[in-house]
Amino acid sequence: MDLKSFFGILPPKLPYAELDAPVETLPIPPKVTLLWSEGTTTDLSISEGGNVKTGQELARNGNALFVSTVTGQVQEIKTFPGADGNEYVAVAINANPRDSFDPSLKVINEFSKAQPSELRSAINRAGFSVWGSILGDPSTLPPIHTLIISALDMDPMSVANQQAFRDNAGNLGPVIQMLARSTQATRSVLALPDHLIDISIDLSESIESFVKVEAVYPNGLPDVLAKKFGAGLLMKARNGGVVGNTLVISVEHAVAMVECLQSGKPFIEKIVTFSAGKDDPLKNFRVRIGTPIGEILKKTGVEPQPNGKLILNGTMRGYACFSDEQPVSSNIDSIHIQEPKEIFFFENTACVNCGKCNAICPVDLEVNLLGRFSEYGIFEKCRDLGAENCIECGLCAYVCPAHRPLVQFISHSKHVIQTEAIEVMGMEEAMACDACGPICPAIRLFESASKEGNAPMAQIGGKQQE
Repeated sequence: MDLKSFFGILPPKLPYAELDAPVETLPIPPKVTLLWSEGTTTDLSISEGGNVKTGQELARNGNALFVSTVTGQVQEIKTFPGADGNEYVAVAINANPRDSFDPSLKVINEFSKAQPSELRSAINRAGFSVWGSILGDPSTLPPIHTLIISALDMDPMSVANQQAFRDNAGNLGPVIQMLARSTQATRSVLALPDHLIDISIDLSESIESFVKVEAVYPNGLPDVLAKKFGAGLLMKARNGGVVGNTLVISVEHAVAMVECLQSGKPFIEKIVTFSAGKDDPLKNFRVRIGTPIGEILKKTGVEPQPNGKLILNGTMRGYACFSDEQPVSSNIDSIHIQEPKEIFFFENTACVNCGKCNAICPVDLEVNLLGRFSEYGIFEKCRDLGAENCIECGLCAYVCPAHRPLVQFISHSKHVIQTEAIEVMGMEEAMACDACGPICPAIRLFESASKEGNAPMAQIGGKQQE
């Protein structure tokens, strides 16, 4: 599956995988590890050696969403370095082969009679993070203009979400009804990839329409769906508040929400697409959240080669995993083995100003400039150019002939903008830096602005000069 372009003139297209891959359910593993990023070990309501039930809240006083996905005994509580670069609180549980469910989870069958806040609270209690990622209190929700229920996957090499749609297309009526009521969205839309448009669908009166989406990456990413078929901007938590007006929920999660509400059971299983290389057929597995990736490798009989890679969440937006003890979390959609011959290496080369990254960017950013400014620490200009709007789809780096790590540059600038106080330096200090020689974008800014008598301040980590 390669990118192709029309004589190098038009931006290349990367199609999504299109196949029916039935889901195989794996048994509960002997041990699961649950990861939590919303607190510290002191915020937990459990201790090592204690027993837990499936669906039991593990955070003290409901401080933040953290639910056990198995029944068993807590073996260890520790910090855990996630494959995504973040540090988590990890709770390792020796799992029983049978579940004993926490009785505090509520059963809701008649969605039309339940209050929207009641539905949202029940969804949150079941273990879904859709509300928690936007706001801490599910009882209140900012106005939502458009609700998009998506049957598209997040990565070209994942078929987990489209398989969830294939398996549940005839039962989507209650799903759409519940989500429309719980979100109180002005309009509800079902987004379908064009190759699934002919599947018979049980629609609800709550749905306004369904839209046919070209099955080409990155059309399945929530930001892109919000821009093309919503009210323009995906809802996100930012700077202590909420921005955006469109909420996107996958079919897999939407169906699981209804099943949890109707059964009074928690969200404990995730569908994951697995492949053992570029030419290996894609397979779908349903596993307990917290299952070590090694259990999936054991089931498939596959081991990464010594110089190969284990990639989580796809070949475009994913990240390398260095241990098969990394557990499956609720936001992992795919696991891929890369053979050594398939691995792509970035290079420390200068931008050649070809413009391919700008042409293919789905949110119309000046990627070439963002890459340079971030590379040399000029984060104020990154902010001015809208670095925080980058959706990290990876297309810019994929088409870059200079093999520059553009996504990593921009992702780093976003992190600095959001978490660090930015210091600036003047022209004199910038000239003395000499890190990048005559191509320094800061010096170019000074030169162009000085002609107008308004020299800007460059931002490369020093102190502000008067």
